[in-house]
Amino acid sequence: MLSLVYRSAWDVALEERPRPQIRGDHDVIVRIHATGVCGTDLGIISGKYHAKSSIILGHESAGEVIEIGPNVQNLQPGDRVVIDPTYYCGQCKMCRTGRQNHCLHKSTTETGVSSDGTFTDYYVTEDRFLYKLADHVSYEEATLTEPLSCMLTGINQIQLLPNFRTIILGAGPIGMLYSYALASKGVIGSIVDISEERLELAHSIAPDQWDTYASFDAAVQGISPDDHQVDLIVDTTGAIGTQVLSNLAHGGYLMLVGLRDGVSSFNPKEVVDRSLKIIGSIDSLGTFATAHYMIERGLVPAKKLITHTYPLQSYQEAFRMLGCDLDDGTLKTASSAIKVVLQST
Repeated sequence: MLSLVYRSAWDVALEERPRPQIRGDHDVIVRIHATGVCGTDLGIISGKYHAKSSIILGHESAGEVIEIGPNVQNLQPGDRVVIDPTYYCGQCKMCRTGRQNHCLHKSTTETGVSSDGTFTDYYVTEDRFLYKLADHVSYEEATLTEPLSCMLTGINQIQLLPNFRTIILGAGPIGMLYSYALASKGVIGSIVDISEERLELAHSIAPDQWDTYASFDAAVQGISPDDHQVDLIVDTTGAIGTQVLSNLAHGGYLMLVGLRDGVSSFNPKEVVDRSLKIIGSIDSLGTFATAHYMIERGLVPAKKLITHTYPLQSYQEAFRMLGCDLDDGTLKTASSAIKVVLQST
């Protein structure tokens, strides 16, 4: 089967790999039809995020059931499904204390990072990680389920009120999904991006009543002109860090979700004295079914968020659209795309 394989930083290529086999009683083989390109994929390719050499990349996927193990009862060949790629064993210390997204086996089971992923033709997983798709939901739209579930996981860590003055930094797919996840809770806020082209795209597909701004200061002025304080800041860029703490209201939240190395500093006295909360969030934790429901019911306009699709063979062009140029080994901020999906044929 044709697979996009990571070898080392800036060295990825299509290779022929053996088709996976049913080994466990609850295993299911899925014929992959569509996989979204995640910022984690770009981080791996550019050497900014560690992955195992020779693994198949990709984890935001949907496809068709081809073969099932002997104890699989809720799925049949031909079923259309979306894949929850966040494997957890259910038995380790992390899993038994409600932290399945940090399962102790993650170092060998993380899809597309430490275990073979879904930029390929076939993928094997257990039935508990598959959700049937409604007929009206395309494979491409379904690929947004996993990233949306990660947004919902982050939001679940916040004692959220619908009148929270909110700013999202970054108008990429994560920022846009956060805006819709928050809008589903009644929150109205603003989205910031330094790229005029991406900001124009974001403005056309943002939730109703949400504003877009070209700078953080402008967003703060627009949303809170009197005291320049906001209740929630979501940094999807990984580049802002704690620089924005002075604009958080007492009891406010800074949600960090961008995977980028860096050093930030803050005054612990200020955090304590003003009851500030700095939260990191990664992966999906008990929210995949809700994300699946939101995509199915159209609460998130998945079709609008997917701005580009490419066949798997055109992966270089797809990555370039997101600012990742394999030819010259550069990773830049993308400006002309929101979500890019690779299609297996």
